[in-house]
Parts: sequence; C-alpha cells; structure tokens
Amino acid sequence: MTSEQDRGEARCNQVLDAAADCFRLRGFHGASMAELARAAGMSVGHIYHYFANKEAIISAIVERDLTEILDQLAALESEDDFLQALIREAGNDLENQACNRDDILQLEVLAEATRNPKVLDIVRSTDEVARTCLAGTIAKGRALRGLPPLSDLEARTEVIIALFEGITCRAVRNPTLPRDAMGVVLRKMVQSLLET
Repeated sequence: MTSEQDRGEARCNQVLDAAADCFRLRGFHGASMAELARAAGMSVGHIYHYFANKEAIISAIVERDLTEILDQLAALESEDDFLQALIREAGNDLENQACNRDDILQLEVLAEATRNPKVLDIVRSTDEVARTCLAGTIAKGRALRGLPPLSDLEARTEVIIALFEGITCRAVRNPTLPRDAMGVVLRKMVQSLLET
C-alpha cells in the first residue's frame, strides 16, 4: 500500500474506534455525527469522505470484527491439532475477559439490527461467513484426527456460537460470573461438541 492508502486506512480506523466508543456510551441513535467527529478529532465532512452514514460505519465495525474472527480461526488452523486449539482457546477467552467494551458494542449492534433492516442484513451476512468458517474449521479438524464427518455439524456450530453469545449476555446481567470455573465447564462442553 502507498503511504496515502495507509493514511486513509488509519483515518478510517480512527473513525471506527471513535464511533464504537460513542455507540457504547450513547447508543446508535443517541450518538450524533457531530459527536463522532469530535471523538475522532476531525470534521463531520471528513467523516463523510470515508463513510456515507452511520449505517456504513456500523457495517465497517461489524466487518472489522468478522476479520478478527477469521484471523483467529486461521491462526488456530495453523496449529497441528486445531480441534484441541479451539477447545483451549474457548476456555481461555472466557477466563481472560470480563463484560468488556466489545461485548457492549455487540449488544448495541444486535439491538439496532432488530430495528434497522439494513443493519440486520449486515449482521446476518457477516454471521453467515463466520458460521461457515467455524464449521469448516471443525470439519477439517475432525478429518485430521480421523474422526467421521458430523451429520449435525451445522447444529453443533450454532450451539458453540450460542454458548459464547449467551455468556456475553450473562456478563451484563451478572458481572461476578465465576469465570475460571465456567472456563473449565465450557472447555468440556466444546470438547464434547467437537470430538464426539
């Protein structure tokens, strides 16, 4: 990339980081473009140079999250036994995170998706990519272990995702979750779903 492309990407990320903070604090509708501009340290017009509207910003945030998920799965697939890597990381992720800023933003995006068909389309399309990639990783990991294909792979993939999304909601309701103990239980559940 040229230095101009690097600058443009850095500016886009600056807007996305500022917008994510504003959406967490004030919600999608409560955060104005003027507020986003102040948080990003640029003019509203400059933001519109990169993003057509708030929906485009939320779309870019969701796509950036998807890229992180796909990168994490690719990193796990680089390990010799990536079923074991998935199990290990499932527990580690829970033990290392509290109800964090990303959880709050995910809930805000989902809430907006219930009201806004364009955001709903974005959420559903990125979810389909993530689900497909996770299912593929599980299938490849089982094949490497010599385990038979799963006839219920889609259902198991959905259950694994639901476990993590449910924990996000639980962390809002109960910030004192017993995370270490839950990490042990979660590893056992994911192991059962992946290996049996």
